Amino acid sequence: MRVILMLIKKEFLQVFRNSLLWKILLLAPLAEFLLFPYTADYEIKNVHIAFVDHDKSTVTMDIQSHFSASQYFINHGEVDSREEAARMMKADEIDFIIEFPADFEKSLVRQQPTTIHITANAINTVKAGLGSEYVQRVLASYFVDMASEEAAGRPQSVVPHDYSSEVEDVPTASPTAMIAAAQTPQQMQQQLSARMQQSRAEQEAMEVQAERAEQEERDRQTEAVTRAMNPQLAQLVTTNVYWYNEQMNYKNLIVPGLLIILVTLIGAYVTALNIVREKEIGTIEQVNVTPIKKWQFLLGKMIPFWILGLAEFSVGLVIMKLLFGISIQGSLLLLFGLTAVYLLVMLGLGFFISSISANQLQAMFIVFFLFILFVMLSGVLTPIEGMPDWAAYINYFNPMSFFMSAIKTVILKGSTMQNIQSQFIALSVMAVILNAAALIFYREKAK
Repeated sequence: MRVILMLIKKEFLQVFRNSLLWKILLLAPLAEFLLFPYTADYEIKNVHIAFVDHDKSTVTMDIQSHFSASQYFINHGEVDSREEAARMMKADEIDFIIEFPADFEKSLVRQQPTTIHITANAINTVKAGLGSEYVQRVLASYFVDMASEEAAGRPQSVVPHDYSSEVEDVPTASPTAMIAAAQTPQQMQQQLSARMQQSRAEQEAMEVQAERAEQEERDRQTEAVTRAMNPQLAQLVTTNVYWYNEQMNYKNLIVPGLLIILVTLIGAYVTALNIVREKEIGTIEQVNVTPIKKWQFLLGKMIPFWILGLAEFSVGLVIMKLLFGISIQGSLLLLFGLTAVYLLVMLGLGFFISSISANQLQAMFIVFFLFILFVMLSGVLTPIEGMPDWAAYINYFNPMSFFMSAIKTVILKGSTMQNIQSQFIALSVMAVILNAAALIFYREKAK
């Protein structure tokens, strides 16, 4: 035990005496942690659009105003022709062209099929895909608002039908006939009142019928306007509830992913370079001729970087809470236990790479290759579910994939050990295999 403690002390002194090494360990990863979440934005903003309006109607003008009011779009206004819009897109001045056909508003009123042509610059497929979704949302929102306004009150384009010409004149008798037919003044008064009540009832019935016909016409036109853009929107209304990330904040995914990247760099990259450097300057041969056992040397090298990795992970959690407002929903002890096991995996990988590398350049290339592979397949940048089957099989050998899956569920969902036990077991098995392989290769090289 005393030998291991002396090796740990020697390793800490070596780290802090080497100004470049401790800067790589602390300053460089933290700088990436502070900058990357603001630059790796999954939201597409400042989408430049232009309109080609062949209709010049009130509806198309209102739609353009809706796009101008959106925070995601920069409206370049209406252009004279589609050729001019194509020139602007070729010059990267705009990202989308929205074209309204002639008689667009008239087709909506007459319930005739009509289209809005949306042309996207698809050089950046992510921006084209998300931008098209934003365009569809703005258009759907406009027509929903339009339908709601028409349903709440009488549409301006609907002129109430004049039913006064259809009302028949109430038959009346001449004064002479009334006098002749009347037996008494009281009977004449009763007959006149009855005729007036009958006329009033018939008029009220006609007014009710007219209002009913007018309401049916208004509902029919509202439904036609709504279905003009999205036929299913008028029939189905969905409500989205986003569990564990209610605001759909991309930082909730990026920041935990960056924590994993920082731990990986300390565990694998720095460890591999440190041991290979000692191999190059010859100090490791001096250690090999001492009574220090190989496993003691391995532990003496691992524990300092294991402690530094946990310390930097702790600083990252504090920054995650204070700067990005991401709270840990699960157990903090479980989170550190999982990170400790993952660090053992990366440390074992670093030692294994250093054992098979002849110099620092070889170690750098091997670690860089594996690091890129781990990151691309881990789900930090793209969902694992969207990868082909062969990539999913490769992920069974990717420790970062297991760690990424577990740490997200602990931080965002509050998962317990029971929920992540498969990831924990997989990382533990990898830690044993890699460290055993590193020890075996180091013994073979030392002979």
